[in-house]
Amino acid sequence: MRSFFLGVFLLALAGLAVAQEVRVLVVYHSESGNTETMARALAHGARQVPGSQVLLRTYEEVAKEDLAAADAIALGSPVHMGDVAWQVRQAIVRWSMDFGYWESRALQNRPAAVFATGAMPSNGKEFTMMSLGGSLLQLGMVLVSPYGSFGASATTARPDPGVDDAEKKIATDLGERLARIAQQMKRGARQQDAVPLTSGASVSSGSSGGRREATPSAPVH
Repeated sequence: MRSFFLGVFLLALAGLAVAQEVRVLVVYHSESGNTETMARALAHGARQVPGSQVLLRTYEEVAKEDLAAADAIALGSPVHMGDVAWQVRQAIVRWSMDFGYWESRALQNRPAAVFATGAMPSNGKEFTMMSLGGSLLQLGMVLVSPYGSFGASATTARPDPGVDDAEKKIATDLGERLARIAQQMKRGARQQDAVPLTSGASVSSGSSGGRREATPSAPVH
């Protein structure tokens, strides 16, 4: 019996060695084109990871099914009065309430990232990214960031208008990191599912976001 379980475990690990397919959803609102540029750079980074599929959408275009299918989500916004654009806030509320993701908790345990653009060096990009990140954390998602930053951002006014190459690279690197972490999390969940439970244990999903947990069965007297 032990050899049987070992064989099942080794077969599962062999299957998991193949590049894990993940879907990355990148969502943005853009008025001048700068936030779209950052979104495309982030999407480009995610596509560099073998096995990743990337869907680029504006907030108005996102359907409930897009969110349900995503293994990772990146949200971006320009700075409006030191915070996210109202269109972005409205969309997040719609996803939570009208789409039912607040009640269902269906987005929890999925990796997410944020990005922002603003005209001036200190006009609210960090507040905007913190606001986006706070909304994602409220939905139980796992926030992924570039090293040393809340997210990817760009300062778009003069003397260096638009999004420069260094800012695009930060977004690209973030997209790649997001996709790789999504793969690792998905692979880890499948490995956990592939491990046979020992005798005398049962599976309990509870509120753990679909994770398998070995819980001892009641003793028999």
